[in-house]
Amino acid sequence: MAIYKHVSSKEIIRKVFRDLKPATADWLHDGIEWIGEALEHIGASSQLCMKKCVIDIENYTGKLPGDLYFINQVAINTCVSPATVSRMNKISSQISALNSNLHLYYTELNKDVTLSANGTYNSTLTPEDLEAFDSQDQSNRLQLRELNSSMAILQSSYFNQNGNCLSPLQYGTDTFHSSLHCEDCVNEFAKSEETYIVNCGAIKTSFVTGQICISYMAFPVDENCWPMVPDDISYREAMMWYIVKKLKLGGYKLANEKISYEYAENEWRNYCTQARNAANYPDIDRYQSFMDQWVRLVPNMNSHSTFFKDLNTREQFTPDNI
Repeated sequence: MAIYKHVSSKEIIRKVFRDLKPATADWLHDGIEWIGEALEHIGASSQLCMKKCVIDIENYTGKLPGDLYFINQVAINTCVSPATVSRMNKISSQISALNSNLHLYYTELNKDVTLSANGTYNSTLTPEDLEAFDSQDQSNRLQLRELNSSMAILQSSYFNQNGNCLSPLQYGTDTFHSSLHCEDCVNEFAKSEETYIVNCGAIKTSFVTGQICISYMAFPVDENCWPMVPDDISYREAMMWYIVKKLKLGGYKLANEKISYEYAENEWRNYCTQARNAANYPDIDRYQSFMDQWVRLVPNMNSHSTFFKDLNTREQFTPDNI
């Protein structure tokens, strides 16, 4: 069946404690990473969430989002006013400054915290200093929240498709892409269609500066930045057995000594396959969409330019188009 909802990795951790009753919790942080690994092994699209953002391009290069898993499509919006761009650049600078302040705050705070022999944390800061630090931290976080909200509103104007303002960028196929030119290279002055490439962990465009809109897929996370898991019994079992497999690989002793690495590996493989099949199983509407895309006499060759929004429109033959 199709899967629509997600649960936090905390549900999986609770399941491990409930079902296996491990003696300690020193594996917990490793378990969060193992859940992420297991999700990548399963690799079904329903695990992911579609997101969009605006990326600033400087010197042909832009930074990819930190949570990006794969890119759906890249576009440019030719109707955004210069005032909007200027406002976004100003807010972006303010966000960077506040993030630096937050980093500095925690760095300074950690300098004055020491771990004593009995396992307690001691600080040389006075209560007044801690109160001042806390007040500044709350102020920075409040400003950061407001700036991020303003940035989200401004970025939404880039995804307005009214008047055909949003135009897709093609992926560059040339071996001498415009973004890779050298000084005094004739390729810098060559004329070509605007394109983009992904090279060495960065997105590169054929134009020097500007903004691009990107639609991409990412793993969802909860409020603690722990990975979210599809709400399905096969997924929950698969996550648990992947954790058990990793624990046994490291020599961890479970309460049930009959569970071996080989047994955990077999259970993981079994539930991994079940989870992938469950996630990829479409519902009725997706079946219909799939049929309308494939049962055609005339292929739709222009879907990329319309962002694939009409890809599943059923083909209709009339006296005018026969």
